[in-house]
Amino acid sequence: MDHIRITVAVAFLFILGVVAQHNNLLRKRYRPIYHITAPEGWISNPTGFTFYKRQYHIFYQYHSYNGAWGHMNWGHAVSKNLVDWMHYPSALLPNDYYDRHGCFAGSAIVNRNFLLLFYTGRILSEKESYETQNVAVSGDGVFFQKYLYNPVLRQSPNGIGEFRNPKVWRFGRRWYMIVGNTSTKRHGQLLLYTSEDLFSWNFNNTLVTSYGDMGYIWENPDLFELDGMHVLIISVQGMELDGWRFRNLCQTGYVIGHFNHYKGRFDDIEVSSATFNQLDYGHDFYGAKSMIATDGRRILIAWLGMWESELKESTFGWASMLTIVRELRLNENGVLLMSPIREMEELRGELLEDAWYSPGETFPAESKSFELIVNSTSIYFDVGLVFEWKLGRFTIGYSAEHGYVSIDRGGIDGIRRAYWSPVSHVYMRIFVDFSSIEVFCGNGEVVFSSRIYPKTIRVRVVGNSQLYISQYKIRRSIGFDSELVQRLNLAINPYQS
Repeated sequence: MDHIRITVAVAFLFILGVVAQHNNLLRKRYRPIYHITAPEGWISNPTGFTFYKRQYHIFYQYHSYNGAWGHMNWGHAVSKNLVDWMHYPSALLPNDYYDRHGCFAGSAIVNRNFLLLFYTGRILSEKESYETQNVAVSGDGVFFQKYLYNPVLRQSPNGIGEFRNPKVWRFGRRWYMIVGNTSTKRHGQLLLYTSEDLFSWNFNNTLVTSYGDMGYIWENPDLFELDGMHVLIISVQGMELDGWRFRNLCQTGYVIGHFNHYKGRFDDIEVSSATFNQLDYGHDFYGAKSMIATDGRRILIAWLGMWESELKESTFGWASMLTIVRELRLNENGVLLMSPIREMEELRGELLEDAWYSPGETFPAESKSFELIVNSTSIYFDVGLVFEWKLGRFTIGYSAEHGYVSIDRGGIDGIRRAYWSPVSHVYMRIFVDFSSIEVFCGNGEVVFSSRIYPKTIRVRVVGNSQLYISQYKIRRSIGFDSELVQRLNLAINPYQS
């Protein structure tokens, strides 16, 4: 009976959240209109990403009570086209002895017409935390039942409490799981487990460990095959600054190699600061999750945020957002390219600008949610754009002489920089959504994702090159499923007319 009461409570809280939104009880300053945010409260990294019952499902770490960190739920949103998203009730709540202080990120997988969520449960004591791996199952993609015999993994082999974020996948007839962990030397490492049935897991080996220059914990691991290679994505805490690399508090990046499923190990991989490539060079990007779309593309979404960042919107009852969905490809040099999915074009509305601009010229953005497409005539001249507003600015610049592209949002640590070598001309796609900006350079060789807090934006062209700029207004694409709300309301109040 407990799970029935919990299901009713989740549905009731979800309906209250919808009513709060529709009655404008929550102030929405800085809230985006085409990025996923929580209906109210705090959101951080995605926890699962999959396709089930003709819909894409994205789950995320979610504290529903205010715009601050707290005991994590699993928030839930669904889409049929990867750009129009509808909020669903929370999938997981921290209400059992093994997860009472939080349900943290893991994986969402489909098996035998069921949707399974693998997640990390956290328990806090006075001196340390204890983390376990757990499973929840759904037959409808809305409500989830936790496995009766959770946890399926009670502790790491070395007994250290930093043990989280299971990534689960199938190869052949066997299931695989990798979990982030801290070694006895306080170095990041990944542990490999295997299973025949998804519920009984055997420790295989320590899959890969740090040489000592890759932080003290590896979170949110993701491993997949792409264009004949295996890509390992991890989020790292505790890396040291290296020039213009690794300037954020925490880093998300990747290494390339070959994983041998039969032997349960990598044939040729080294995870070190020399081989670790940043996935995104902006100020706010962490905890990426990927999946295979129905047409075979490898797509990815991440948290458009960073730990210990100033979140001005938190005083208005909400905090942070997810990135737009991106497509991943490997180029001939083994560089992971990340570009906006083509479905983003479906959100384009009015064409606001479509003209050549010379250095020094300006134009008003005329919208707080828009896409800019920028083209130059040559790679031999500097290119720059400045987004200006009262008391602030955000600068994007390409230096032809030095071969890098950079952003600057001001402040003590405002500059981010990456090497970039465009082939024929400078091409960028820039997405702004009230309090976020995402800059895609070329075919996705360099990407910057950052939070900004502008008011009315004016765009100024700088540098030495003329630019052809197209600007599209982007429509709202985040909302609630009115049919689901009605069904839940009738389930709670069956005699309501």
